[in-house]
Amino acid sequence: MVNLQQVSEWTGLRAVEFHYGHIHMMELTDMTRETSKHIPDFPLYIKAQAEGNPSFSLMYKNKLFISFGVVPFWDGFGEAWMVPSKRINTAPVPLVRAGRGFFQHIGTAMGLRRLQFMVHSRHLQAIRFAETLYFKKEATLAKYGPDGSDYHVMSRFYE
Repeated sequence: MVNLQQVSEWTGLRAVEFHYGHIHMMELTDMTRETSKHIPDFPLYIKAQAEGNPSFSLMYKNKLFISFGVVPFWDGFGEAWMVPSKRINTAPVPLVRAGRGFFQHIGTAMGLRRLQFMVHSRHLQAIRFAETLYFKKEATLAKYGPDGSDYHVMSRFYE
């Protein structure tokens, strides 16, 4: 599957295996904090998504930067998730480089033809970030979020 050394090479940052305790160690972004209020036991919810799937946290300047993973649904299709810390706002260039490196390689490594993730429709920074990583807005899911908000399906295709 995918290992720590590969993720570190792809992202240019130190990767560690994801642990749901990382969520408690990070200062979450405002949007993540707001969303997490509507998901009971948010860290355990993320833990359930991560279990048995490629899931990592990246370190930047020896501090947790972001946690993320990919949940394969069936052959060729997966959905990504991420929990960012506020540190991403202080280091946009390393974040974009790391994201581009990861998403450039993960499709081949996992045999994906399609990868998608959901982005809150009002989270313009996340939408721009996804587009920078070559994801395209495919659809809007009305009242999809845990608080009833709209989310965009952002997708990327691999050969």
